[in-house]
Amino acid sequence: DQINWSPPASSGWIVSGGTVDLVGVGGAFDLVPGNGGYVDLDGSTGQAGQFSANVSLLGGVMYTLSFDLAGSHRGSSETVNVTFGSMAQSFSLASADPFSSHSLSFSPVTAGSYSFGYQNLGGDNIGILLDNVAVTAVSEPETYAMMLAGLGLVGWMAGRRKRSAG
Repeated sequence: DQINWSPPASSGWIVSGGTVDLVGVGGAFDLVPGNGGYVDLDGSTGQAGQFSANVSLLGGVMYTLSFDLAGSHRGSSETVNVTFGSMAQSFSLASADPFSSHSLSFSPVTAGSYSFGYQNLGGDNIGILLDNVAVTAVSEPETYAMMLAGLGLVGWMAGRRKRSAG
């Protein structure tokens, strides 16, 4: 366990305005055994830190921030605010809630650096647990529909040419 964890700059993660803890992996605070290391979003100073990172995104592309959240596993229900670009959503979990997958989508208008972050609303040294964070581009269904329509048109034209030649 790394109490009041300060992630290395090379990780891309920033903790501001308070603290978070890196827990799990058989340590004293392996609150959800079998899940490796994960972040307790309310560090051990009584002031939950903003846990955030920046990512470069292209304009006009839909992106999904996916992540797993679990309850504190220490008797308190907690809420975390999640932001991704201009999008925001709150998630409330009961203490015993296991890890479950969540997501938040955002489509920037212009290319640039955008932030995403997690802010536990506690302040009692007991926070929601965070794991498996990823940002991925979403393939648009219209793209697939256009591609299938184009392939269908090519196939129809090939069949038409064959019938004309034969």
